[in-house]
Amino acid sequence: MLFFQRSLGLAFLSTIVLFVGCNNDSVIEGNGVQGGAADTGSGAADGADAESGGFLEIGTPEELSLLLTPSVRQVIDVQVGEPLPRLSFQTTRNAQPASANWSIDRGDLASLSSTGADAQLTPTGTLAGVVIVQAVDGQDTVRTEVEIKIKASSNGPDLADPGQQNQIPADEDALTSGGGPGGVGGEGLGTEVTDDLLINALANPENEGTAENLRFIYPYEGTIFPRGVLAPLVAWSWSLADAEAIQLSLRTESGSFSWTGQFGRPAILSETGGPFVQHPIPENIWQLASNSASGKEDRLIVALTVAQDGQAYGPIEARWTIAEARLSGTIYYNSYGTNLARNFTGAVGGDGRFGGATLGIKVGDTGPSLIAGQDGDRSYCRVCHSVSADGSALVSGTDNINTSFAYELNADGNIVETQMGTLAEFPAIYPDGSRVLTASAQLFELPEATTAVPDTGLPAIASSIGTPMFSADGKKLVINPMASTSIENPTQKLVVVDFDEAENLFSNPREVVDFTGEAADVRPGWGAFMPDANSLIFHQQLEAGVDGNATGDLYTRKNARAQLQWASIDQSSSVTSLNLLNGLNSDDESYLPALDAPVTLSCTGDGTIVGTTDTSHENDASLNYEPTVNPISGGGYAWVVFTSRRRYAHVATIPPFCSDPRGADLIENITPKKLWVAAVDLNPTPGTDPSHPAFYLPGQELLAGNSRGFWVLDPCRSDGDACATGDQCCNGFCNELSEGEGLVCGQSPVQSCSANSERCESSADCCDSSAACIGGFCAISIPR
Repeated sequence: MLFFQRSLGLAFLSTIVLFVGCNNDSVIEGNGVQGGAADTGSGAADGADAESGGFLEIGTPEELSLLLTPSVRQVIDVQVGEPLPRLSFQTTRNAQPASANWSIDRGDLASLSSTGADAQLTPTGTLAGVVIVQAVDGQDTVRTEVEIKIKASSNGPDLADPGQQNQIPADEDALTSGGGPGGVGGEGLGTEVTDDLLINALANPENEGTAENLRFIYPYEGTIFPRGVLAPLVAWSWSLADAEAIQLSLRTESGSFSWTGQFGRPAILSETGGPFVQHPIPENIWQLASNSASGKEDRLIVALTVAQDGQAYGPIEARWTIAEARLSGTIYYNSYGTNLARNFTGAVGGDGRFGGATLGIKVGDTGPSLIAGQDGDRSYCRVCHSVSADGSALVSGTDNINTSFAYELNADGNIVETQMGTLAEFPAIYPDGSRVLTASAQLFELPEATTAVPDTGLPAIASSIGTPMFSADGKKLVINPMASTSIENPTQKLVVVDFDEAENLFSNPREVVDFTGEAADVRPGWGAFMPDANSLIFHQQLEAGVDGNATGDLYTRKNARAQLQWASIDQSSSVTSLNLLNGLNSDDESYLPALDAPVTLSCTGDGTIVGTTDTSHENDASLNYEPTVNPISGGGYAWVVFTSRRRYAHVATIPPFCSDPRGADLIENITPKKLWVAAVDLNPTPGTDPSHPAFYLPGQELLAGNSRGFWVLDPCRSDGDACATGDQCCNGFCNELSEGEGLVCGQSPVQSCSANSERCESSADCCDSSAACIGGFCAISIPR
């Protein structure tokens, strides 16, 4: 990084501030601060290695006027739970203190207090990274770097931490209430390890990592997480099938963050009698770790050692990537079997009642809330829903009356229900919530939807359009035609058409996916645009299943099998399988964990026996359905929400198709029909898998079958409302009105460009040269 600062002194001298390498760190203070020795033998241009180096003044003694002490990179070690260390700086001129204006570039990493020639930097202690300290005196500018490292250790839970309190179940009922302990299920945090011999064994295992077939089963190797989601549940499998205690650790590849925790068997296991085979990462530790890890170049490494009968085994390791993106918003989804709105009878478990409803999970919540539906008879069931990209409108169908309901979703949490004049099952909602397009190719204005817009041009393309979806910019529509006089063999195709908002006109149909020539039940559906609207994610039905047919529903039940695929809207592009998302490795073999022994559980569904030949989850890589795509990209990725019947850790392991409360006891058994999320690279290359292994969506109701999730923005906030990023604001900009006053929605800033997550019309609007205008907001398009 090269800086030039000109001063208008009597000699019109120029001062150059240059980034140079340094090494041989040595301790210079006793408060967790280390310094590096300067290496002035060579310099590096912009983009130099940030792992070592500082900013030094280069020139003859006569030219040097303002000096910064210390001038080379410093390293501060923050130990979680101990007082924060501080680092002092001073500026001098001719060996005398010289007043300067001080600043830092990362207020999330540290704070800086200053008086005249002296300044003191204090880490926030909430994440690790590098902060630049700068001093300016009107003539010269001097800078240096401070690397902040975070270290932590645990033995048992921290009962004073609210996040960890949510990870400890109070009783057996709490294991399955809402999203379960910590929103991810399992048995919660373990107890303190008090046996010194066991503590030593965990720290110094005598049995190699894979002894007794020790392996991770969740999360998967290579999973990409966004920042902001809840801490995952770590699950393992091994021959001994139980553990006395574990040691779990997290560290970044750069060494900027490290944590080691030791835990005994969770207390609830003394009541349930179950094995100790899974454990969550403590919530506060996860937030520190995920905030500190930085993309593909600084991945997060998890290590596990387990102990039984005084012997320790391990460690085993896995690597996850934390995307440089903090996703917010709400995930709206269908729940069949929910206990939040009970409007059906005939359930095998409990008191025989269950419900169909549309639920919502705000990112960070440990359980869902009821959005549409209520207790009563079947007329109060609200499912088959869709949501606008801006989070302002939701449409949900009913089970047994020929109509649907529109829901206005407001920023204050108020939900307004309107009975619509038409039936709309899984319709396409325009991104701003103003219109709804039904499966019968009719366009209505929301919320009343009483009179269809005439002459849209769509019925001439297809009269029955399956499960349509608009692009985030509203300029395109994807359909899977069920009936058409102009499209040959429509049920095996995906078609993209253009949409003119001003004229309410659909035109220019393009057949972008065509499975003509395959078996009749091999069909595409549930198409969803990537944020840039240049390509699609869709569900490819491989087998229709029991009672399925080639021209009827695209089943996600009754043994139907499907995988998710990607295709460019360029007609010449071929379909690319999202193998890593689906659960397949580069050899097309499943990496998803099956059960060691079949589960003996029979189940029925919809009043008919559906049976299952898969009781061990050996076919989970072909049980992925109904994708949607978050309209906001983050960290260089699109974020895909999909339904899967795969095994989840040791939480949801019953046969994949046991998800109907009328055919299986879903109070005593947790169905694996759940929502998952996967990162997909933006700007994919046809023929190359752009996907990554998925993670379980935290917060969804455990005792229910969940499907068709929409991860969308929350309703936008007005000027003056608090915000974190511009995409939360109606005008697209989130600014700090004055120093220390916090961020609020407001007008565009003074600069002529938009920061990442701020509103844009084209990529030229974005301040970041590596960013692009994607879905109306600036975002990096390639992971950094």
